[in-house]
Amino acid sequence: MDPWESWEPQRFFYLFTGAAYLLVWIQVILFHWRGAFRHWPMWGPVAYSPVLTIVGIAYAFLHGGAMDMLCLLFYVLGAIDGLVGVYYHAKGVTMYVGGWNLRNVMAGPPVVLTLIFFVLSFAALVVYFVWPA
Repeated sequence: MDPWESWEPQRFFYLFTGAAYLLVWIQVILFHWRGAFRHWPMWGPVAYSPVLTIVGIAYAFLHGGAMDMLCLLFYVLGAIDGLVGVYYHAKGVTMYVGGWNLRNVMAGPPVVLTLIFFVLSFAALVVYFVWPA
């Protein structure tokens, strides 16, 4: 029997989440580097995305005990960090000349990327509680 056949879908989801955070991390570094790390909260997702990558991939392979609590803790913090990013990016867009409009949303801080950061952690929490492995 193939070892992958015994995997539950939740495990694939956590593997996907870890890989997705790796890609998000690359994008976050590029955008925050472009922004010259002007504000200290810009360091949060740059430092924390690799942690979420490792937790997601590790949780796909290791379950139970302390790993369950670590997964829960790290993804709660990831969701909070994503919401903090939504606040700062939305605030950044409004500071552009003309305020909140399509042109400034396209040129300003990427609000959608912060929503993706939040949704990945939130989805991991939903899977953790609703569909436990």
